[in-house]
Amino acid sequence: MTPPNRPQEGAVLAWGLIALALLSVAWGGYFHVNQIAEQQGRLSLVLDAAAYGAATEQARTLNLLAYINRAQLGHQLALGHLLTLATWDRAAQTQSGQARRANPPVHLVAMMFGPAHGLAYTQARSAGDNQQALEQAFQAHQRLIQDVLALAQEQLVEGLPQRRQAIIQATLDGSLPDWPAQAIRWQFEQDGWPQFLLLQSGQAQWQSGLAHLVSLYGFLSPRDYEARSYPGVDRRCPLRQHRLRRAGRTEFDRSGRWHSNDTQSMHMVRSNRWIGCYFREYAMAWALQTPTHASGIDAPDDFSGQSFWKWALEQGNSSLLSAQGNTVAQSWARRDARPWSQRSWVDGYALADSEKRAGPDLVLTLQAQGHWGQTVHTRAAAQSFFSLPPDRADSGVDAKPSLFLPFWQARLMDAGGRQL
Repeated sequence: MTPPNRPQEGAVLAWGLIALALLSVAWGGYFHVNQIAEQQGRLSLVLDAAAYGAATEQARTLNLLAYINRAQLGHQLALGHLLTLATWDRAAQTQSGQARRANPPVHLVAMMFGPAHGLAYTQARSAGDNQQALEQAFQAHQRLIQDVLALAQEQLVEGLPQRRQAIIQATLDGSLPDWPAQAIRWQFEQDGWPQFLLLQSGQAQWQSGLAHLVSLYGFLSPRDYEARSYPGVDRRCPLRQHRLRRAGRTEFDRSGRWHSNDTQSMHMVRSNRWIGCYFREYAMAWALQTPTHASGIDAPDDFSGQSFWKWALEQGNSSLLSAQGNTVAQSWARRDARPWSQRSWVDGYALADSEKRAGPDLVLTLQAQGHWGQTVHTRAAAQSFFSLPPDRADSGVDAKPSLFLPFWQARLMDAGGRQL
């Protein structure tokens, strides 16, 4: 018996093998693409973390600069207080000497201007000498300003690029331990830090802020006071009164050096047949602290050899006879001045664009050799930005960014520059 002819036997098996081969190829391709996507996503997350870490270091640096700037102002304000204390202390010493010499007498001051003024004049006799201690404190503040804080801000700014690079590299190394270091290359595609800050002169950096702080302290305000006696102290000048005048100023100049002076004089009504009524000044206290040469009318050490009014006429200045200023006391303050060494303001860092609330921006690119030999590219962007905390009383005010306010933060951006 002849077997049947079956030419199609085995065709299904061939097609099945072909389908299986295609399925294997598709599965391999899917697996390969999935591995690339997984590596791409992992690298993107790691690079985002590195960029955020670098932006956080930028914000931290800006905040530290703000604290340093505020500390600078605080120490400069302390210089003004110490110099004012020095002239107060020196004026008390000179007043003590005048009180001991009874020039003018204590009882005369009390009789003309009241017992409170007489008591204050008497208590000056117990004044001590604190000049050395005050000068040492003054120089200590200057060293902090010039040698510590100025150097710290310079090192902060100049060292930031290196610190950012170390943070980025440490993030990549710690997050990708299975990736050979030579298989990963990264770089800055954009870096706004070099153009973000400006090193400006001390006057531009500190003058306005220090002037505002000085206005808040009454201790540094003008120290002017005047007391008058009862009228009719001289029958030929019935409308004039003796005057007790205190004058004092504390100021800083354009280079940041402080100047302070304090004087007190009693202006007594006098008259004669040659010039009529005038005021005769009796210096009671004087002190001056200034690093520069001070000019003015020079008065003699005493008037035992010459009448006050004749000396005043020789100066060609009639105001010397009208009690408009403590001229003799100021002259003796210049004569006895013991100037302290002072240095000018240090330069300081400020924002190059004070209207720019965000920045500096940074964009990182990374290229890595994948585990399957493929090349993977990714980008990440971040920035530092200025923002007042919501619980501040002035948070509703549109405060300008500043390196005196430590409110800098960091955030990620997408590669197109949009905030995340």
